[in-house]
Amino acid sequence: MGVYEEAARILAGTRKAVSFTGAGVSQESGIPTFRDPGGLWDQFDPEEFGTPAGIMEVFQRRPEVIRQFLLQTVAIFEQAKPNPAHFALSELERMGILTAVITQNIDNLHTDAGNKNVLEVHGNLFRARCTRCDRRYPLDKASWLKQARAILEDNAGFGLGAVLKIMPACECGGITRPDVVMFGEAVLEINQSFRAAMASEVMLVLGTSGVVYPAGEVPYQAKRAGARVIEVNPTENCYSSITDVYIKEPSGQAMPKIMACLNK
Repeated sequence: MGVYEEAARILAGTRKAVSFTGAGVSQESGIPTFRDPGGLWDQFDPEEFGTPAGIMEVFQRRPEVIRQFLLQTVAIFEQAKPNPAHFALSELERMGILTAVITQNIDNLHTDAGNKNVLEVHGNLFRARCTRCDRRYPLDKASWLKQARAILEDNAGFGLGAVLKIMPACECGGITRPDVVMFGEAVLEINQSFRAAMASEVMLVLGTSGVVYPAGEVPYQAKRAGARVIEVNPTENCYSSITDVYIKEPSGQAMPKIMACLNK
């Protein structure tokens, strides 16, 4: 039996699968990873761009660098669309096999693809969070990106006031920011993620190195609770000590093959 057939056989035998996804899945949709060669942290210093204080310091000294960073970010997310791996996970949920997606990605692509139960441990770029009252607001991706581009392309009017207009004002009058986890900040929904992992019978790991903690602990939590682990990663078997089936292939290529076997 091949690895695709084995993965499909394991998935077919459960109604309690959970997927854990990382930057590799988003990379297949055109979103650069942070840590890989050529990723965002190769282009921009994470100590400057990975914290609110660092961004403000760079803004004061080199505002044009911030403008270019934000314009590049907008361009990336304007083009990013769900890929076959996202759609496969959505189909697994519709089939009653997958109960949750736990993701380290902030791009909202799992929701765009149709998944309903998505736990976002590093937040969501397309959600605003008030810095005063902590209230959260969903953002319409297309209109928000269009507005952000218009503000950032106005070179003459670019400044702190313009940047603050990119995010909506809170009902309480406070300033909002993207609801994403930056360096030194607490992760989100991690306890819910651990509970989902421990309740799973199958953990489907897609496109993650597993080095970012505490999120990287999710598959181990599942394994300790008795789950089978399927890992799909084109570079290495990052969870080799607990993996039952390993597929050395990008998720967007492997998942349709698994689904084809599952649908036979």
